Amino acid sequence: MNCIILLYNIVLILNIVKGNILFHKRTYRIGISRIFFGGIAMGYYIDLSNVSLNAFKNKLKSSRLLPSQMILLNDIDRKFETFEAHGIRNMYELQQVLKNKDKINVFSKLTSLPVDYLTVLRREVNSYHPQARKLKDFTFLSSKTKKMLEEMGIKTTLQLYDKVASKTDRNNLKNEWGVDDRELLILAKLCDVSRLRYVNPAFATLLVNSNYDTVEKIKNADFNEVYEDLILVNGNKKFYKGRINLKDMEFLINDINHFQFTVSLDVEY
Repeated sequence: MNCIILLYNIVLILNIVKGNILFHKRTYRIGISRIFFGGIAMGYYIDLSNVSLNAFKNKLKSSRLLPSQMILLNDIDRKFETFEAHGIRNMYELQQVLKNKDKINVFSKLTSLPVDYLTVLRREVNSYHPQARKLKDFTFLSSKTKKMLEEMGIKTTLQLYDKVASKTDRNNLKNEWGVDDRELLILAKLCDVSRLRYVNPAFATLLVNSNYDTVEKIKNADFNEVYEDLILVNGNKKFYKGRINLKDMEFLINDINHFQFTVSLDVEY
């Protein structure tokens, strides 16, 4: 990008020198890979550089937003023209510009875009890379499997993904650790559906126990049928304690289908 990035990097360096930046376990972007301390996860998150700024703008315009998110629609065309005027072409570049409070403040001063607007926009952009789910929160997984994965240093769906995404990966895990095929398939499906926005461990568990247990099946489904199936499978709130709403099922499927690349379909079954 242009000189703006140089300015952001100077701010970042100054914060590091002053000791304001703490380094935690996090994901770094190299090409389309996501590298974290302890391993590489290929394809768990979508490549935001493939989503143009215009595609993201159109997604916002057609989305069912919460009242707190309606600020995103205010004068949206002019604001996105401002992003483009400053060399921002896709969601990844937008994510980097809004990466933290310091960068938001810098960009706000540079463009006169309000900090509160940029903060809400940052949350929306980051929602396309949902927080990796902790495996300990999937209560129906066996203690034996959880212990085995913990001994391997695997504690989240992100860390597990590249161990179960392909048949070869699952077979290697089976031969090395003696995990049965059914459990391995469940692990793969949990990783798959946990990549969807706003899907927590309990709802992921419900999905995996339903007829819509993969992203591809959900993507191609009718939301009315998904709703009816989940209500039936959940019974007396067997898996998911929250309310299952028909419009939420419509949102879930529309969200997957809006971009061709919202969630990759690279889990092999």
